[in-house]
Amino acid sequence: MSSNLQVAVVERRDTVVVLAVTGELDMRTSARFLDAARGNADPGHPDVILDLVGVPFCDSSGLNALVLLYRRLHAAGGSLTLAQVPDRLARLLSLTGVDRLIPSHLTTKAALAAHSTTRNSHPAS
Repeated sequence: MSSNLQVAVVERRDTVVVLAVTGELDMRTSARFLDAARGNADPGHPDVILDLVGVPFCDSSGLNALVLLYRRLHAAGGSLTLAQVPDRLARLLSLTGVDRLIPSHLTTKAALAAHSTTRNSHPAS
């Protein structure tokens, strides 16, 4: 398995940052992934959308990193949404029940639209 993993900012909009993840998400890369994803979520952009179309493989360490990222963002008042999840990873998320914890969408555009709808239906207090 490769240790080549990249996390790149694709877009920043309102409170959302969209990150494209490419490479394998496994024991060798999960800590670096978590650091990079958390490093791009800031007080101005606490909501993260991960575009996972470029992730051909994810093991239990990668799955754990996704859950840890979700928990940290949620604890800080943010959110995590997945987009363009490859079939193999979607099955893993479903088998483990993580798909009930972290929402996912077929496209990044759909994830952004869902976030805008959710945010607009819950005005700030």
